[in-house]
Amino acid sequence: MRMGNSPLREPWLKTIARVFKDRAVYAVGGAVRNTLMGLPVSDVDLCGAARPDEVLGLCGGTDVTAKLRAAHFGTVELHTGGQMAEYTTFRRDSYRGGHQPFQVRFADTVEEDAFRRDFSVNALYAPLDEPDRVIDPAGGLAHLRKRILHTVTADPDHVLKDDGLRILRAARFQAELDFTPTDAVLLSAGKHAGLLDEIAPERKRDELTKLLMADSKYPTLRRTAPPVSSGLATLVRVGAWPKLFGPLEPAGFTALDHAAELSAGCKLALLYRRETPDILSERMHALRYAKREIKAASDALAILHAIQDGRSEPAEALRFGLPALQSAAAMLHALSVSDAGYREALARAEKLLGRITLEHIPVDLKELAVGGEELDRLCRETGTPAEKIGGTLAALWRDVVNGHIRNEQDALLTLARTRLIDSQNRG
Repeated sequence: MRMGNSPLREPWLKTIARVFKDRAVYAVGGAVRNTLMGLPVSDVDLCGAARPDEVLGLCGGTDVTAKLRAAHFGTVELHTGGQMAEYTTFRRDSYRGGHQPFQVRFADTVEEDAFRRDFSVNALYAPLDEPDRVIDPAGGLAHLRKRILHTVTADPDHVLKDDGLRILRAARFQAELDFTPTDAVLLSAGKHAGLLDEIAPERKRDELTKLLMADSKYPTLRRTAPPVSSGLATLVRVGAWPKLFGPLEPAGFTALDHAAELSAGCKLALLYRRETPDILSERMHALRYAKREIKAASDALAILHAIQDGRSEPAEALRFGLPALQSAAAMLHALSVSDAGYREALARAEKLLGRITLEHIPVDLKELAVGGEELDRLCRETGTPAEKIGGTLAALWRDVVNGHIRNEQDALLTLARTRLIDSQNRG
């Protein structure tokens, strides 16, 4: 492994290195790890022995703007050349359960800082003024070569007992980067899975979402195991699953290996495809997913159920909208890869999507060839109450989608007139 065309040689980082002069500053974590693996670098985290007030002083009057973010944790934002890096002073942290350290003490060396981190592959340091030199206090380079995930300490208990979120991070790194957790890490994770009860739902949601989307994170990475299903299987193995989903049992992980285009919410719908949309919504709400994500996932699941039910008309599958139908079709495709029992439902979904494209089927009332204005005139002509308009439009839309009538204004108005008169006579 070589640093190659390292993003750590970017001019803006050289500017920061010059500003720090004799106070060494290091890139750490994912930026170094990903560079060594030939993967994209999204964020550059920096660290060094300089305290926050010293960093502010070093940057004063230079091309680097320093903004204090969290003095207690030694965190300062460094802005230059339209880029931003987060700088954190070397630390030694002490935990008392939960996720945040209850005591933070600044440190002076890379070695001290390394052992407050989680995994060895995330404790690799590269000086900004020598970006090809990697400092490896915890054996991360050897683990990186072997694609092994181990903690910065020989005994994982020293790391995992401090922060339950690290258990989810282990499964996420396995999924994203194709690392295999060591037996010792898995054993320790199983021992400390109860700590996840102390983690805020939002933090658990964020790690779970990253795991679910791991199949699209690094598309060029050569893998030895399916990303999402392998990470989820680890959560089950170490007993972390109930800390996320309570008593709900997944329907199986295999389909997720063919669902890279789906959102995290729809992947959860795949996992819980045997549950009702309401149960899925309840679980996603408990994990603090946004309302729009919950609705998109539950709508897609409702359509999947409707399409699986061969007695349902096409309008039932489309009533939640085209995006939900498209998601349901993608879910059925993922399921059908390994289970032929879903192929008939997939064919129905694809046929409906084809009709929408080829026959210009209206996906909602806005695309219907008649609207409220035309029906209002009909109501006045036939002496029908205006409150009949909404129900009549919905019925016309269902007839078009179900193939009973074409989406043409004259034909729809004729049918609408007949229905309004019939309803008036019945009334």
